[in-house]
Amino acid sequence: MKTQESENLISTNEEVELKEILTPLWTGRWKILFFTLMITFFVAFYLSLLKPSYRATAILQIGSNKPANTLSINDAFNESNASKEQIQTQYELLRSRKFAERVIRQLNLVQHKEFNSGKYNSKFAMLESMGGRDSVPSVSDIVGQFQKQLSIVPIAGTELVKISYASFSAELSQQVANQVGVTYLQYQDEIHSASKETTSQWLVDQLEELGKKLQVSELSLQTYREAEGIVDIDGVVGLVGAELTELTSETLRAEKLADDLAISYQSLKKYDGDIAKLSELYEISNHATLLQLRSAEEKVARKFFELSQRYGPKHPKRIAVNAELMSLKNRITQQVYDIVTSIEKEYFSAIERANGTKQRLAIAKKDYLRLSRLQNKFSQLTREVDTNKELYNNYLVRLKEADAMGNYKANFYVRFIDKAIIPKSQFAPNKALVIVLTFILSIAFISIIIIMRELLVDTLNSRRKLDNFNEAAILAVLPRIKASTTERKEDAYSTDNRFTEAVRTLRTALLFNSEKIPPKVIAITSSVPNEGKSTVALHLARSFSEMEKVLLIEADMRHPTIAKNMNLNQHRPGLSNLLAKTHQINECIIRDKSVKLDILTSGISPANPLAFLSMKRFNMLIKVFGNFYDRIIIETPPVHAVSDAVIISKLVDSVLYIVHGNKTKREQISSGLRMLKQVNAPIEGVVINHSENIDTDKYQNKYYTERSNIIKLAARKRG
Repeated sequence: MKTQESENLISTNEEVELKEILTPLWTGRWKILFFTLMITFFVAFYLSLLKPSYRATAILQIGSNKPANTLSINDAFNESNASKEQIQTQYELLRSRKFAERVIRQLNLVQHKEFNSGKYNSKFAMLESMGGRDSVPSVSDIVGQFQKQLSIVPIAGTELVKISYASFSAELSQQVANQVGVTYLQYQDEIHSASKETTSQWLVDQLEELGKKLQVSELSLQTYREAEGIVDIDGVVGLVGAELTELTSETLRAEKLADDLAISYQSLKKYDGDIAKLSELYEISNHATLLQLRSAEEKVARKFFELSQRYGPKHPKRIAVNAELMSLKNRITQQVYDIVTSIEKEYFSAIERANGTKQRLAIAKKDYLRLSRLQNKFSQLTREVDTNKELYNNYLVRLKEADAMGNYKANFYVRFIDKAIIPKSQFAPNKALVIVLTFILSIAFISIIIIMRELLVDTLNSRRKLDNFNEAAILAVLPRIKASTTERKEDAYSTDNRFTEAVRTLRTALLFNSEKIPPKVIAITSSVPNEGKSTVALHLARSFSEMEKVLLIEADMRHPTIAKNMNLNQHRPGLSNLLAKTHQINECIIRDKSVKLDILTSGISPANPLAFLSMKRFNMLIKVFGNFYDRIIIETPPVHAVSDAVIISKLVDSVLYIVHGNKTKREQISSGLRMLKQVNAPIEGVVINHSENIDTDKYQNKYYTERSNIIKLAARKRG
């Protein structure tokens, strides 16, 4: 259920917004139609003054392939045909300025009236002379206009191109379109003839120059080979490279061995003279001879130990074994010294071998670098010879091909497919189309202007703007009165039924506001003059008079309008006379016999109305009138014009703020309300008047008809 209500609300809002946009268009429909017809008329009139334009078209074929029955030298040599870029270049050539100047000279167009007169016909002599030239123009003067009127359009997917020319003369358009094709054919013949004459000579000259370069490069190569004694430079460089690799490996091995022996040598020097420490070194302790001697020493030592257990020190066996043991120890000591000497000799020998290998490696590097430079120079000279030889052979082949091609012209061919004929009918201006488009665009443009003006104007002229207005309550929206001026002169209350019902809605809002007691004394004011506050006050008073006794007071003594609207004497006594005590109440109040409404006009305009309204007598009069009337409505001057309304707002129960829906700016409304709020005026709310775009009641016209159909009841007797 809630979803259905939400959808209905959205649909209603969209309908209201659309109507608020379309209503200004309907309101200003006659303006839109008038300006549209006026613009369309001027465009049609302008089109009638223009000369008719004719367009002739010739079709030219610029092909990238020869016809099937034509055998070209390119086909014989299996060469490629003209590329798409080359054909596109031909299209741009047809559009070029130089080509256009050539066509102009061939047809002598500088003398043609096409380029010496304006675009207007002979209906008006003054317009016909506009755009004309006083003297014969030059080619450069008319080439721009010629290019604008010339159209070169390739047909997509084909080798055809359309050459079209637009002109005020049908004959000239046909001549130019054909002449462009003819001139292009002549231009191609000239290019190919000149190319044929110069190509062979250019190739001969290039061959002579290339032959000299080839001889010089070959002589330089041979001289360099003999000077350096080069036979097989690549083989020699390979051998030296292999030797360099081997020497590098040998040097690394020698340096590694020298580094290993250097460590042993440093250890020997460290324990020099200490036989025990030397014997413990790895290089000495693991020596094979020393290991054998140590093994023999151990055996003799065990034998000596056994004999010492058995015999005394002087026993011959013990003495013999002891002598053998001492001999072995001396041999071990001597062997250690021999090993040390051997290691030192090996170390110094390794150093010498490493140094010798390094020297050989340095010499090999120098040889390799020297040979590399020779090889690079030799390769450079060889490449130069090969390049010159290849260029010479290529140019020689091209020269023979050029001689064999003879009269062959180009990689693409050109021919007419259709020549232009004299056009029978004009192509521009298309008056019917232009007029229809002008009419449609004018309506659209003017409508957009009206809609944008309505959307951008800062007034309360739409339901959306009313919803966003939060400075005061919106009590009612009063439509613009559609009664004729004659009816309003005959009857001051004359109006249309929509306005009358809207005023009754305002009356109902004032009477049945549940938040407070209905106001008895009501002041009606506005921001600026001409917002309709006098009309609203008069009709609101009349609406209340249908139910009760009402007094309408015109407190705007500066610019009174109620007396004028009621067809009364504007100089008759009124409020100012009562305040000045020059007349009695019964002399100033007008009694409307048709309704229970009394009207107190402003009276004679005083010099200082504000002083009159500030009198205590004015407040006293309102209180006295309150004893005799059920409702008192006071029409006051605008808030921004004078401060009279601010003074009166302190004496009333409620203030109605009238706003012109289409003219009053929102800033003016806000400023006026602020002025009233500063004095704590009892602002009841805002009444939108003269509304044209806001639909106040969707179904109103179903229930109210013309005033002529309404039965007028007899007026009730006054109480």
